[in-house]
Amino acid sequence: MALAAITLLCFAALLPFPGLGGRDDHSGQQGQIHFTVTVTNKFANTNVSYPTAVTVGMPMFGVLNKLKDTNNSFNFTYSINKSFGIYLESVNGLAGSTENKTYWELLSKRGNRISRLNVGIGCYQPKKNENFIMNFTTWG
Repeated sequence: MALAAITLLCFAALLPFPGLGGRDDHSGQQGQIHFTVTVTNKFANTNVSYPTAVTVGMPMFGVLNKLKDTNNSFNFTYSINKSFGIYLESVNGLAGSTENKTYWELLSKRGNRISRLNVGIGCYQPKKNENFIMNFTTWG
């Protein structure tokens, strides 16, 4: 029950942010942060980086939408689970698979430290000079 409440709060917090389909009238009110979104595929041994800058506090869902709108080589799809919020399904045409036990692992690299995120793209807010990594991998 607590997880559902947190999910709803994170989803509700997304509504006023630019990049989510609303008006982008927040420019100048808050600072910009620079960071990198990196897409890696452990199986194809690929690594593509997308440097970007966004308004401080923008959730990753908004960042990915902005990146999708401004960079033709980046694309993603998602679904919304009523209990758990926004779920990343595919990146650049590659989707996770229950049958193959593959999924998009979300990681944060700051300095030399890489950590797995404990929230999804709907709640996570990137930090200055961070490398946000979407890593296509397997479980089990």
